[in-house]
Amino acid sequence: MKTARSIRPLWVVTLALAGLPVAAQTPTPPPASKGPSSKDLFEGIHVVVGPSARALDPIAILEPRCPKGQEACAVLDKTLGRDLLISGYFKVLDRASFLAHPAAETLVATSWPDWANVGAKYLVKCEVTPGKSGAGIECRLFHVPERKAIPVKGQSHAGVKADAVRAAAHAFANGVIEAVTGAPGIFGSRVVVSVKTGALERAIVAMEMDGSGRRTVVSNGSSNMFPRFAPGGGILYTSFLPGFPQLYVDGRRLTHDEREYRGAAFSPDGRRLCASVDLGGQSDLVLLDPKTGAVAKNLTNSPWDEVTPSWSPDGSLIAFVSNRAGNPQVHVIGADGSGERRVTMAGAYNTSPRFGPNGRIVFAGMDEFRSDLFVVDLQGNIQRLTQDQGNNKDPAWSPDGRHIAFLSSRDGGWKVWIMTEDGRYQFPITDSAAAYATPDWGW
Repeated sequence: MKTARSIRPLWVVTLALAGLPVAAQTPTPPPASKGPSSKDLFEGIHVVVGPSARALDPIAILEPRCPKGQEACAVLDKTLGRDLLISGYFKVLDRASFLAHPAAETLVATSWPDWANVGAKYLVKCEVTPGKSGAGIECRLFHVPERKAIPVKGQSHAGVKADAVRAAAHAFANGVIEAVTGAPGIFGSRVVVSVKTGALERAIVAMEMDGSGRRTVVSNGSSNMFPRFAPGGGILYTSFLPGFPQLYVDGRRLTHDEREYRGAAFSPDGRRLCASVDLGGQSDLVLLDPKTGAVAKNLTNSPWDEVTPSWSPDGSLIAFVSNRAGNPQVHVIGADGSGERRVTMAGAYNTSPRFGPNGRIVFAGMDEFRSDLFVVDLQGNIQRLTQDQGNNKDPAWSPDGRHIAFLSSRDGGWKVWIMTEDGRYQFPITDSAAAYATPDWGW
């Protein structure tokens, strides 16, 4: 049993950040503004903070060649254009600037001078042909200065049904990114997020990384929050369905005791589960049996609150928030409970850490009632990702560690955004300003 020294404000803030009603609420945001429409497809690159280590490569995307009335063409065109835009690797050129005659351009014939004169480094062309079993989709990537085609994974698809056109576009976009950067893109991955649906109700929804295909995965009339991906693509979350917070995986209750569970995360290999749990007045970190939910080991046992655990990619460390220094700060601890230490030495209120690649931890830092995103390494070096663009919170790394999902209130309410890992290019992926909270990103 712990001492009676209570640090409840940290848990209260955790609830508030998740959108649940608490005694002290943040000010009501202004009315939501209308989100981007399809005509904004080639707009919206936002330069945020400082110079980027990488310039965007100019790419021209020619409108697909299609038989008249082929609906797949519009879907292919829109999906591919948005994919390459929000990848953060390309500057998509305005079609109004194109000099080449579209009718003369084929997958074989290319007017190289025309594309060079508009400044294109890369050129994308696609062709759709109808078929009895589905459409045939052929796309090609060209390097304009060298006047050559670049072989790309996912450039050819046969028998594509109407509901699979987006997947074909994602596959080609991922191949383009791999051809240019050496590592494939992650279009087709998913973002899960908690969303307010009633006064005391929150559901969990999933969407593709570009914001499309939104669907509800958990809705039970209760408050469901802190979603995290579980092994095999399932969803781990905290639910108040029993009347107090317990852990669930895909609708199955995992924990069956009287403790209050305040968020949890599976290790990268899926064999361990770390949770923040109330063990006598304050929150400690524990390891749970991932099959039964039973407590296997205490990682911390202090008079302070320890919340929001996040595993390092190799499973050796866990980042978390503790207020043992008097205010919330980011700490790390070994997966065996050894070597606990503080890593954020600047800022008065640092929360929501997420471990990413190369020992980097993204977190939200609050100063003078404004929340922004930062990255800290294990030596304590801090990099700012957002500044002077509303409040920004709840960051989560993409599966490949090259992007970050987060929430921002910069244009009304809390929308889901994604950014490149350096914070330079940021894009909204939800149009509505719903009361979103605590996203996670995975497959």
